[in-house]
Amino acid sequence: MTKIKRQCAFCHDVIETQHVFSENNQVYLKNDSNSNRLNVEEWSPINFQWIPVTQLKERLVHL
Repeated sequence: MTKIKRQCAFCHDVIETQHVFSENNQVYLKNDSNSNRLNVEEWSPINFQWIPVTQLKERLVHL
């Protein structure tokens, strides 16, 4: 799986990312291409829900 490592500008931790896209209110994650011998892109739906930034901040404060 292609992962991109970047350093967070705020906390200086490494953030690993993966290829994702959304379509019709569904988010998809790109499957690991190393296991696919035909080199055909495969995408799987994932359980993901957008929440407002204010709600995210509240949840992070209460951890």
